[in-house]
Amino acid sequence: MKFLLDFGPIILFFIVYKYYGLYAAIYAMIASTFVQIMYSRITTGKFVTSQVLTFALLVVFGGISIILRDPAFVMWKVSVLYIIFAVVLIGSNYVGSKTLLERMMGKELQLPRATWINLTLFWSLGFVIIAAINAFFVNTALSARNQFLNGGAEIDPKIDLSNFDCTQSPLENLCISAQSSEEAWVNFKLFGTLGLTLVLIVITVLMLSKHIKEKQTES
Repeated sequence: MKFLLDFGPIILFFIVYKYYGLYAAIYAMIASTFVQIMYSRITTGKFVTSQVLTFALLVVFGGISIILRDPAFVMWKVSVLYIIFAVVLIGSNYVGSKTLLERMMGKELQLPRATWINLTLFWSLGFVIIAAINAFFVNTALSARNQFLNGGAEIDPKIDLSNFDCTQSPLENLCISAQSSEEAWVNFKLFGTLGLTLVLIVITVLMLSKHIKEKQTES
């Protein structure tokens, strides 16, 4: 259930994109993220900061993309969000007596401060890597889109590539390349971020296994 709550908006974005295009997918993700926030508020009695931040950035960046009909803004939102997460985590090492991860999981895990700091740095690095990989896909997609739109044919620069019939364009190869690059970004947004997050979780469990075994031995 928690998995669907955390990744539900991204999964919905992916599905709607495949059938209705990018801008419809942005609307769907904004709506589902709002539902996610309200569900957490009703069930826990409080707002989840990361969800609220994600929603705020999505409304701003996604809204600009919809208004200007320019996918660049919603694409870059992913990198901006993960960089913010990384900065907040690193900053928590120097603010207060506990890191952010310790405040979140300290009741379940009793770990030395050095371990919490190492975990914080590890997740910060992981978030930076995700942001950098997303930047690569965004640059590739936007470059391919610009090559197609600036290729000489009279094409509306505000088109939704996912709904465009490339066979109707004299620049069919450039069109297909632009569509494929955009789809690659969408695939990374779901499978890449999800897969890399799972890798971070698995490595974290391995890092903590020693401390968990020690605690079990003591008990």
